[in-house]
Amino acid sequence: MDPASLVAIPLAAYLAMTVLVAFDSIMPAVPSEVFVVSSGAFAAAGELHLAWAVAAAAVGAVAGDHVVFGLGRHKLPGALDRFRLGRRARMSVERVYDRFGSASAATIVAGRFLPLGRTASAASAGLAGLAPRRFLIWSVVGSLAWASWLVGLGYLTGSVTEAPLWMQSLIGIGVALVVGVWAGAIRAIIRTRRRLIDFADRNRPAAAPAAARAPQSVVTLR
Repeated sequence: MDPASLVAIPLAAYLAMTVLVAFDSIMPAVPSEVFVVSSGAFAAAGELHLAWAVAAAAVGAVAGDHVVFGLGRHKLPGALDRFRLGRRARMSVERVYDRFGSASAATIVAGRFLPLGRTASAASAGLAGLAPRRFLIWSVVGSLAWASWLVGLGYLTGSVTEAPLWMQSLIGIGVALVVGVWAGAIRAIIRTRRRLIDFADRNRPAAAPAAARAPQSVVTLR
């Protein structure tokens, strides 16, 4: 699907982007980021509205998040538990979720900026039994941030360069990928450092009890 062919009918462009972004959560092979970045470039050219482009991408992201979340919460656990490998996979996903801690907002919001992070964070939240209302709140926040970031990249690229649309999209996707990989590496370093600190704290010898300390001299008054 060529984004340029949809711009003639802006409503069709917004609807197509919403559907593509939603499917990208379920089937990550769908390159929705290209269309989201391209919509920003078209907005810079005055052919699409910037706010509507952000809204269309965000709505698609929230919809896709909830499909994956629902599968993880209601369907996948039972299907996975039928097989030994599936049980191991489910336990692994839950451990990943636990490593993010109870602050699932970090998983849902920041995870979508990493490659395949949107699908993984929604599935992990569903498998871990996160409350739907809480998931909705952070899915909306994360989707708006993600859509604003990608559409903004396209808008900025389209505003400062005269390159063809395909090159503007490529530049925007490249920047987004570099930032995502960099953010993932920083997060991995921070998690590793915290685990090392926790490990050191658990293995630190306990302080000697008061009874085992060297006796102190007692002066008695006569």
